[in-house]
Amino acid sequence: MISKSFYAHHSAFGAFSSFVIGKCGKGGGVVLNDVRPPENNVYIGYKRDGVINLLPFVKDDTKNAEEEFTGEVSNNSGEKNIKIFKEDEIEREMGWASDTWIAGNFRFSILTPFGYVKNPVVMDENEKKLALAPVIFVQLTMDNTDSDKDAEMIFGFEGPKRILSELTDGKYLGGAFERKYGFAIKKSDDVRELSRLDILTSWANGNYQNHGLGRAPSLIFKVPAGAKRTFTIALATYQSGIITTGIDTEFYYTSVFKSLEDVLAFGLDNVDYYINLARERDEELRKSGLNEYRQFLLAHAAHSYYASTELLKRTDGTPLWVVNEGEYIMINTFDLTVDHVFWEMRFHPWTITNTLDLYVENYSYKDQAGLAFTHDMGVANGFSKKGYSSYELPNLTGCFSYMTHEELLNWVLTGSVYAIKMNDKEWLNKNMDVFSECFDSIIARDKNNDGIMDVDSSRCQNGSEITTYDSLDESLGQARNNLYLGVKTWAAYVVLHGLFKENGLEEKAKKALEKAKEAANTIVGKFDTENQYIPAVFENGNTSRIIPAVEALVYPYVVGYTDFVSEVGVFGELIKVLKKHVMTIMKPGICIDEVSGGWKLSSTSKNTWNSKIFLCQYVIKDVLNIDFGDKEIEWDRVHAMWQQVSCSEDCATDQVNSDTGSPRGSRLYPRLVTSILWMK
Repeated sequence: MISKSFYAHHSAFGAFSSFVIGKCGKGGGVVLNDVRPPENNVYIGYKRDGVINLLPFVKDDTKNAEEEFTGEVSNNSGEKNIKIFKEDEIEREMGWASDTWIAGNFRFSILTPFGYVKNPVVMDENEKKLALAPVIFVQLTMDNTDSDKDAEMIFGFEGPKRILSELTDGKYLGGAFERKYGFAIKKSDDVRELSRLDILTSWANGNYQNHGLGRAPSLIFKVPAGAKRTFTIALATYQSGIITTGIDTEFYYTSVFKSLEDVLAFGLDNVDYYINLARERDEELRKSGLNEYRQFLLAHAAHSYYASTELLKRTDGTPLWVVNEGEYIMINTFDLTVDHVFWEMRFHPWTITNTLDLYVENYSYKDQAGLAFTHDMGVANGFSKKGYSSYELPNLTGCFSYMTHEELLNWVLTGSVYAIKMNDKEWLNKNMDVFSECFDSIIARDKNNDGIMDVDSSRCQNGSEITTYDSLDESLGQARNNLYLGVKTWAAYVVLHGLFKENGLEEKAKKALEKAKEAANTIVGKFDTENQYIPAVFENGNTSRIIPAVEALVYPYVVGYTDFVSEVGVFGELIKVLKKHVMTIMKPGICIDEVSGGWKLSSTSKNTWNSKIFLCQYVIKDVLNIDFGDKEIEWDRVHAMWQQVSCSEDCATDQVNSDTGSPRGSRLYPRLVTSILWMK
């Protein structure tokens, strides 16, 4: 790794909770209904020969908390000899479903198993429990075979207040915070609980008398001289009752688990299943053929994606899927949904239609042009009123304006990818009228019939529409006459043509192909033959050059419409000029940052987005068949460095400055799972 000191999420599927750790000197802990790292002391390490050796997740534990509490110096406070491992003394390995630290003969791993998840409406109860249990695992291993003295390991962190044995009649040991989260292991002679105001002083001096005021209930594990031991701990969360407003829902797992203790017990009873699932994911990534930087970027993205997920249950018993938008916590932001589709197609495709159906049900509206969709469904577990998002406002021309045209395209593209790839005729038949309405609405936003959007939604009032690239300059931020959105509109027409044709709607199929040709002809006509690029905006003499000109080629390609993205197909001229455009702009000083050597989405802005870089890397190499050779791994190294170094305090981060990789926004973000496209 370039750096070992960076935060990462560790989360169960759909539980909207995380154990966050990894930044040296910063602590960590459990967070619920959020993704921001807490900064509690985390005690992970071992004691041998009178020395406590800890991983560097303790902020400041040099004072005796018990003496501070009483105001007196205790006669039996004793001494503590503590060594905090430095970063260069540790190895760190991040897998797809694991995160491991190795310091000499000590090893600590966090396991976050995930895999294919069926729709819960077709699961039996045991399948639901296995798939939806809000539980992850930690493992501590110490090789004490080289010593003739016993050793002990510790795991605990600030936050929990109670030792678990008191809550489980001694059957399980661990710690818990109220009824909301905790960790546990089955009772054994090699494990004991320790809870004190000053836990390290007590541990250092062999004072194992527990105190109810303890700040960090911990587990102490015995490792005999000459032995090697591994202990596996379950870490679970549990939030009961209605947790949302606007639409009443509770966590789906509460229908199969009755308490935190119930989840912990189930996790420990099925620990082999979960460990094997995590190993299966890790092995899949190791054998993927991806270089080390791409393996890291995909693993890091997966950790942040699941941290943002919620599987909820409505009052009628039906599931409701949510992916929250990282630090912003907006619910199912539509311009993230369209990028998450590639991940969800692989692991839980039913969540795609769950979201699309809710958009039709609650978050669609009619403006002067026809059917439209909102930017999101609300924020921070608060669903917005019908037909409105938490983000969009009228009378603006930049951030927080409406994204009407883009979200309309997103419904079409997301729905098409699902329907075609999954061959779900039942869902498609139920929604063919929606696809038709979307088609008519897209056409109505093209006043001059050149295939490109030029009509702002009436909801903007005196403002104008923007794109998902809301915080960029006009090269990507402006919706009207925008190259990026123009190609995305072309892609929507292409997939609609295929859907309509395959379902007997010949007139609509013909019209969709005509509109796609109009868009393609317009885009080709804007190609600057002298300078070999297409300007980012088709007005006001714009000369910006952008990588996402090619982004939307991914949709026809992934559904199998490869002829439409071929140089010898019906849109051959479009594909040829886009390839020329790419070859022109992928140079230092244009769309390769001269300082960092990383990708820069726009020639006129340092604001670059990792999720879109990953998507466009896939399109350029796999769809356009442009191979940059050895440059590719160097770009990947830079992008990995951005995450491990520049964004080390923010988990997976989307928007960064292209010169330094420092975060600009979209921290703790799920969208970087566009990198799943790298997996063949």
